[in-house]
Amino acid sequence: MSGGNGRDAILQERHIVEVKLSDLQSEFLFDFSLTLQAPLDIGSGPEGHRLIVMTSGGRFQGPRLSGTVLPLTGADWPRIRSDGTFAFDARACVRTTEGSLIYVTCSGRLVVPSPELLPAVLDVMGDDPVDPSSYYLRTHMTFETSDASTAWLNDVLAVGVGRIGHGGAEYRVHRVL
Repeated sequence: MSGGNGRDAILQERHIVEVKLSDLQSEFLFDFSLTLQAPLDIGSGPEGHRLIVMTSGGRFQGPRLSGTVLPLTGADWPRIRSDGTFAFDARACVRTTEGSLIYVTCSGRLVVPSPELLPAVLDVMGDDPVDPSSYYLRTHMTFETSDASTAWLNDVLAVGVGRIGHGGAEYRVHRVL
């Protein structure tokens, strides 16, 4: 019995698995816009410079999922790290147009290459927002719901690319397949 054929089959299978693991695929989930309040500046502490940003509403719109961000259900508790990176940790509750309630958790990074540009980027109320191509705003999202029609979201990891300005933040969100 030749050991080469079995070994070749194993190597071929391993290659197929490695190719599948290396290919990141996604599917557009929704556009997500949040209406934000002016940040509360807590100041510098042991974990970095802390802010609190309350969410007063918003919308999400996509091919399978649309609805509103419920007011008074969310906030972001970001901090500016010593290296200038803005690390955020946000929560909110959304309601689909069909009435499903979904708890959304977001974490991510805002990287502004030029420290003097950071205050302008963080000025969510500004009428003249900073061009989003001049900074990096990315998030990952998870979801929790008890509604059977949206239960598929419980196993979804989503990623978003965002921008700040005009009273809020906007993200184009994709489900990672």
